[in-house]
This record gives sequence, C-alpha cells and structure tokens, in this order.
Amino acid sequence: MFFPTHISTGRSVNRMPTAAKLVGAVTFFGVGWAAAVQALTTVPEGTPATYFAPTIAMIGLWQGWSVAGRNAGHGYGLAFGNGLRTSAQIAIIGLAIFALRTMFERSSNLRYDGFSEAVLASMDLFIEYFFQSLIVPVWGVLVIGGIVGGLLCETAARRWL
Repeated sequence: MFFPTHISTGRSVNRMPTAAKLVGAVTFFGVGWAAAVQALTTVPEGTPATYFAPTIAMIGLWQGWSVAGRNAGHGYGLAFGNGLRTSAQIAIIGLAIFALRTMFERSSNLRYDGFSEAVLASMDLFIEYFFQSLIVPVWGVLVIGGIVGGLLCETAARRWL
C-alpha cells in the first residue's frame, strides 16, 4: 500500500530566506516602530507601556518576514493588499498583547473576582486600546507604511529571485 510522505495543499511552502522576506522584515520593523511611537502620544497617564515600541517593532519584523515576504511575487495589486494586511495584523496582535498584559497586571493585584471577569476585562481593554489608536497618525503610518512595505517586498521578489 502506498502512503504519501507529503500531502500537498496546493500552495508551496517556502521556508528559505529570500530577499523579499528580508525587505519585509526590515520595512515592517520600521513601520511597527513608527506606529508605536505615534501611539505612545495618545496613551493616558498610568497605562503600562514598558517596551511598547520594541514589542510592536518585533511584531512588525515577524509579520514582515512571515506574511509580507512570504506572499510577495504575485503582482503589484496583491502586494498593495498584502502590505495592508500585514499592517493590520501588526496592530491587532499588538493591541491583544498589551490588553492581555494590562489584564494580567490587574489580576495580580486581585482586581478581578474570577477568570471570566478577567477575560471580559481583557476584551474591554482591547476595544478601549483600539479606540485610542484610531487617531490619524497611528493608522496613517500603518496604512501608508503597509502599502509602501508591500510594494517594496514585491519589488524585491521580482528583482532578486
């Protein structure tokens, strides 16, 4: 009986480093850092924001490598959306991490009565942080940086195959 050792999903998986992945990682590291610096101007006093910019920048590096760089090489139209998708993922993952961090700090001070209250509080914090981030500079950096980053990844994929 024949048992295949690899089942194809119809999509090639490229785990090797490429120029597009490197360009995506560096570009979205910068986009994440710039967006975090813009977001820090809107954070209210007392909000824990230790390592905020480096954390968001590292999320940008990870997403630039694994999303923007991996999906490059399929045309400039898709690169436009690919960059926006990467920027949106940076924002969502960053918001979730810092909402959870705030919830864990509050729960260590016994602020919540139970697990479900802490989970609901983290969702409320995520929404609160999202609305705080809806200022023009933060999302302007993410949108413009995402478009430029996606196009740079596509250019790198075409130039250095």
